[in-house]
Amino acid sequence: CRAAVSWEAGKPLVIEGVEVAPPQAGEVRLKILYTSLCHTDVYFWEAKGQTPLFPRIFGHEAGG
Repeated sequence: CRAAVSWEAGKPLVIEGVEVAPPQAGEVRLKILYTSLCHTDVYFWEAKGQTPLFPRIFGHEAGG
């Protein structure tokens, strides 16, 4: 899969290949073509969260 990865707070996202584990029992994999960032993504990208974790892939809203 390809993803926009954040390696550091506030730095540009880097498009790169990432390895994704196959779905487990009771899980599905969605093919997401486009997504957007919500205010929580921006909050953590700016490292304002209590635990800034990097590298990080944003865009969780696409999963529902």
